[in-house]
Amino acid sequence: MAGADSVPVPGRWTLLHAVSMTTAGPVDSVRTDGAGRYALRAAVVDTMATYVVSLQHDGIAYFSNPIDTDGATAAVADPLVVYDTSSTEPDIVLEERHVVIRQRGDDGARRVIELLVLGNRGTKTRIAADTTRPVWVGPLPAGAIQFEVGESDVSAETVSRRGDLVAVTAPIPPGQRQILVSYLLPGSLTEVRIPLAQPVTRFNVLVEDTTAAVEGPLESRGTEELDDLVFRRYAADGIAAGAPVQVRFAQPPFRAADLWWLLIPIAALALFGGLYRWWRRTGGAIGADDPDVLAARIAALDERFAGAGDEDYRKRRAALKTRLQAALKDRGPGAR
Repeated sequence: MAGADSVPVPGRWTLLHAVSMTTAGPVDSVRTDGAGRYALRAAVVDTMATYVVSLQHDGIAYFSNPIDTDGATAAVADPLVVYDTSSTEPDIVLEERHVVIRQRGDDGARRVIELLVLGNRGTKTRIAADTTRPVWVGPLPAGAIQFEVGESDVSAETVSRRGDLVAVTAPIPPGQRQILVSYLLPGSLTEVRIPLAQPVTRFNVLVEDTTAAVEGPLESRGTEELDDLVFRRYAADGIAAGAPVQVRFAQPPFRAADLWWLLIPIAALALFGGLYRWWRRTGGAIGADDPDVLAARIAALDERFAGAGDEDYRKRRAALKTRLQAALKDRGPGAR
């Protein structure tokens, strides 16, 4: 794009990619013509594969929406829009923040999933000048450990923890990008402070411990039931930066498992402590079909549509719920 108007981009290589459950790779390539048009061909169409087109502009790779082949011999892809880049503008804003806080697990820790939706409201792709100057940073609760990056709209290598901050160095084109992170909080904590260092358009907190007290600029929205997962929901729109959201838990009775944190400096023993049990359950990563991740995505979807009778919303929610049911079945009874 140039200014507010789009212009054709000639002479750029476009690639057609086929992505299936077992393979992924380019199947054809061609340069755009003077009008920015291109025609790509798959010699054999795999009905089980998803097809997308990619193009590089100013060193940034852009991908089209999946192309709906639906058994047809020809299909038209949506226009693939690319943007000029800038390391100084526009500012990346926090459009949405969805926080899911689980009950204390067998190891005494609470697992937290955060789904962050970053927004670029300008006409240029925002890039980092270098790795020391991220395009966006946001605070984590104090005391968080075992930080991980889940399946996001950007590469996991471009999202990192820096002290008590989440830092994103990925290019952010105009529109929205979702970032999924996970961490643990010691179960001995009786209060969790969720910092609000910047304005957020939509903020949503789900707490599995329904006896917890939540204080701050959020309103109680009742409970959210997702099969055998029950959360109390708190949410608000248009929150300014300022006082944090505070989640207070009842003081739990002492258990020997609560001393799991003493094992952290001893790497060899940590494998046999509470963190090892958590690691085995999650496989060391938070994937797209993790129950906590699916619960967070359903909550974000519900909050975004706010009860509107949208057919696309109903289909997307039903699909996520089906995946959640399957994930919970695989996890087995009594597991967290």
